[in-house]
Amino acid sequence: MQRFGAFVLISAFAATLPVAAKPLITSSEETLARLCLAQEEAPERLVEACEEALAAPDLTDDLRADLLVGLGDALSFAGRDEEAVPYFEAAIALVPSSARAHSGRGWSLRAIEDDAAAYEAFGAALEAETTASALAGRAATGRVIGAMSGAEAREYLEAALAIDPDYDWARREIGWSWFDEGGNEEALAVFEDTLARFPADVNAAYGAGRALLRLEEAEDALYYFNLALDGDPEDLGARIMRIIALRLLDRNAQALRDADRLIADHPDLPAGYVQRGLALVALERRSESLETFEAAEAAVEPSNSLLYWHADTLYYDGRYEEALELIRRATTLDGADSSDYLLMAQIALELEDPSVAAEAAETALELNPKDAWGQYYAAVAMVRSGDSGGGRARFDSAMAAGLPQEQVGQFARELIAAGAVSLAVQLRLRYPG
Repeated sequence: MQRFGAFVLISAFAATLPVAAKPLITSSEETLARLCLAQEEAPERLVEACEEALAAPDLTDDLRADLLVGLGDALSFAGRDEEAVPYFEAAIALVPSSARAHSGRGWSLRAIEDDAAAYEAFGAALEAETTASALAGRAATGRVIGAMSGAEAREYLEAALAIDPDYDWARREIGWSWFDEGGNEEALAVFEDTLARFPADVNAAYGAGRALLRLEEAEDALYYFNLALDGDPEDLGARIMRIIALRLLDRNAQALRDADRLIADHPDLPAGYVQRGLALVALERRSESLETFEAAEAAVEPSNSLLYWHADTLYYDGRYEEALELIRRATTLDGADSSDYLLMAQIALELEDPSVAAEAAETALELNPKDAWGQYYAAVAMVRSGDSGGGRARFDSAMAAGLPQEQVGQFARELIAAGAVSLAVQLRLRYPG
C-alpha cells in the first residue's frame, strides 16, 4: 500500500543495494537516528536502525516520538502493520499532536482491515495538520465504513491532489470510488489519466481493465491486464482478470493454459480452479470441468465462488440434487450474495419444489431488491404453488425491473400448465413483443 510515496523510493533504493549489504553505520547514535528518520534504506534495515536509535539514553520526547514513527513506518513498509501500530501509539502518547503518528497509525490499521479505527486515526491526523496522506486515508476508510459517500470521499481525494499533484494513490482511489458506484466510464477516465502521468502504474492498468470488462470491451481490457502484468508478472488480480477476459473473447484454450499456470503457482487458492473449470465448460469438456471442481474442493479451503460454479455446472449437467446441496453450502460462506439464492431458486424449480424456490427468490430480493430474475422465480414459484393470479402480478414486477422479453413466452407456458389459460392470453396481449 502506498502512503506517502516513500515505498516507491525505498523499493527503488533497495534495488540498487549490493547482494551482501554493508553493516549499518554505527559510528554514532546521531547517525543511527538520521538513518531511521531519512527512511532511505530497505525496510528491514530501517527497522534495525530505528530500534538501535531508540535504545540510546536521554532522548527528548520529540526525538523519541519521531523515531517511534520512523520504526512504525519501517515496519509498515515491510508488511508488518500489526507490529507497527503500537509504535505509532507510543509516539502519540509522547506527542499527541503528531500528525505523522496519527496518520501512520491510520494506514497500518487500514492495512489490517480495522477501517473504523483507521478512520478515527486519520481524523485525529487532520486535526493536527492538513496533509495529503491524512485526507486520502480519511476518504478511503470513510467510504468503506459508510461514513462518507463516494462524492464526499472524492472531495477529500481531490483536496489531497491539490496538495500533492503527484499523489497517484489518491488519484487511483478516485477511480476505484467511481468503479464501486458503477461509474465505469468515469473510473476508466481516471485510470487512463493516471497511466498518462505514471505509465508504469500497475494498479491503474488493472483498474482500467476492470472498468473495460464491465463496459463489455474485453479486447481493450485484455490490453490493460497485459500491461499490468508487464509491470508485475505475479500480480494475482491481473492474472485472474486476464483469464476472464480471454474467456469472454472465446479464447478458452489460452484461458485454460493460464488457469493451469495459476493453479501451479497458487494451488491453495480457488480462483485458478474456478477459471479452469469455466474454460473447460466453454470448450465443451464438461466432465473434465466437474473433475476440476471436485479436485479443488479437496485442495483448497471452502470457497463460495468455487461451490457456486461447481453447483452451476452440475445444474446444467442435470444433476439437480447435487447442485442444490452445493449451493446450500455456498450460501453459508463469506461472499454469498443474491446470485447464490437465484441459482438455488432455479435448481429448486427444476426439482419441482416451489416452496424452496420461493424462499430462495425472496432472499435474493432482500439482498438485491431490483433484481428482475428474483421477481421472475418468485412469480413461477407462486404459479406452481397454485396462486396463478399472484404469480401473474409478480411477473409484472419482473418485467418492470427489466426481465428480458423472451421470458414472456416461458411464463405463459407456466400459466397454461397451471390451467390459467385466460391469464396467459392476457399476458401475451400486454407484452406482445
